[in-house]
Amino acid sequence: MIGLIPLLLLLAPTAPDTYIVTGTVVDHLQNRPLHTILVTLTSTQDRRLTVSQITGADGRFGFNNVPAGKYTLSAQRRGNNRPQLYREDGGYSTAIAVGPELPSQNIVFPLEAPGSISGTVLDQNGDPPAAAQVWLYRKTVSGGKPEIQIAGQRPVDRSGNFHAGHLGPGTYFVAVSGRPWYARGFPRGVGFPQSAGDVIGAITAPGDPNPELDVVYPVTYYGDTTDSAAAAPVNLAEGGSATIQINLRAVPAVHVDLGPELQDGPNHNRMRNTFLTVETIGGNTMPVFANMAGMNGRQELGVAPGHYILHTTTFDNSGGAMRGTMGPGARIDITGNTSITPGDLKPTSLSGQLRFEDSEGLRAQTFLLFLCANRPFTVRVLKDGSLQSKGQAILPGRCEVTLGNAPGFYLKSIAVGDAKASADTVELAEGVDNRITAVAAKGAMSELNGMTVQNDQPLSSAMVLLLPEDPARASLIRRDQSDSDGSFLLRDILPGRYTLLAIDNGKGLAYRDPAVIQPYLAQGVTLEFPRRDKTPVRVNVAARKE
Repeated sequence: MIGLIPLLLLLAPTAPDTYIVTGTVVDHLQNRPLHTILVTLTSTQDRRLTVSQITGADGRFGFNNVPAGKYTLSAQRRGNNRPQLYREDGGYSTAIAVGPELPSQNIVFPLEAPGSISGTVLDQNGDPPAAAQVWLYRKTVSGGKPEIQIAGQRPVDRSGNFHAGHLGPGTYFVAVSGRPWYARGFPRGVGFPQSAGDVIGAITAPGDPNPELDVVYPVTYYGDTTDSAAAAPVNLAEGGSATIQINLRAVPAVHVDLGPELQDGPNHNRMRNTFLTVETIGGNTMPVFANMAGMNGRQELGVAPGHYILHTTTFDNSGGAMRGTMGPGARIDITGNTSITPGDLKPTSLSGQLRFEDSEGLRAQTFLLFLCANRPFTVRVLKDGSLQSKGQAILPGRCEVTLGNAPGFYLKSIAVGDAKASADTVELAEGVDNRITAVAAKGAMSELNGMTVQNDQPLSSAMVLLLPEDPARASLIRRDQSDSDGSFLLRDILPGRYTLLAIDNGKGLAYRDPAVIQPYLAQGVTLEFPRRDKTPVRVNVAARKE
């Protein structure tokens, strides 16, 4: 696979004013050359300028006629759905600087060996479920703070087996949602939904079922527990594998009468689809299987007792094409047979106004980004400054907020209702409409060019941090990773006093924890923005202290 880009020609005589990029892809653990690896070089200034090749038996790759500039370098194993960037760390990587007297040859690219988790899912009788889905969660450090993130999902086959490959090293948790093969009304061929808008569960006629068949599986975690806090970890070494078994136990279903289906308009052209998700490890959510029934225009769910989030999607084909609108989710507790009218639930919602101190700042695509644990979402800002969150599944909690697509402006203040205004955080209350008042102000956004050095020599792949004087202002932190020539660039810096740090081998460092970052601060450089002096800053690289 070779990209046909005129400016980047492989294995051709070197043209004037162009350079060579060469290297070897090696196994990170054993340091042996890896063959048949797809290596790609892409310009950071113009992503259309890209070229690829496969490594040979000696793991070597080479690109001739490369113009001066900076390039991302990636390597990808066959079967892996995403490449690994050179010296990758949490969305950052080391770019290759190409130009006169720059070291762009004999690069050693250490490629992590993939791991895997396999296993079986069986019920108390040793039988596999009729349909099930396994969800994987990985403990990681993201944005300088510990988090547990979704690492993927895998189907369980008819024998109860699953396999998740191409996994990085770390600590994982595994959850499974499924349905007993003998549960009432489960027709052949019904599987897990392809998207959140699909109907989850079998549709049958309600009646007086056999209690032995009126059963469901609660969401179950590895460690054979239904309590996410008690889930057993799976520790996966780089290139390692783990085999586990998860045992499901059927419980009597409780029934939720959702009332009449929504079918209004002259041709009954509006319909409603209701489904449930459950909050799992790390604040993530996952859909659950439910026994569903329908007769005489009514809907019913059969589920395990527990805490759920109920979602309703309304479908309308009055215009000739089916359109679905997903409403915000509402938390519900289901402890026994009950009736719920979805339209009467009080979901957590968001509305309000964003005011620009200079009206010229408002653009067609301006938005507010809310980072709420593992549930980020964006809210559009309309032409009149009002906020539109229609269709967003908003859950309560503390959120960090930043302003997007408004160059030259920053979020000056934001508050919910009568709460004290903050510069970047809000607390969204549950089951109410959270009325936001926000103000954006003009700010002299700055950039900072610099060089990371060790023993007075440029050092690549260092973590670069610009930390605000107030450590609580996490939204002001700027981060980069130094490139192959030791250079770095920090953008969108708001006015204020900061400390500039460079840390060697900073991968996975929880730098937002004051106790973690405190030992490094004395080696930092204090800077005030905006800066009068525009010359690049040299910062000494501190050794990792863990």
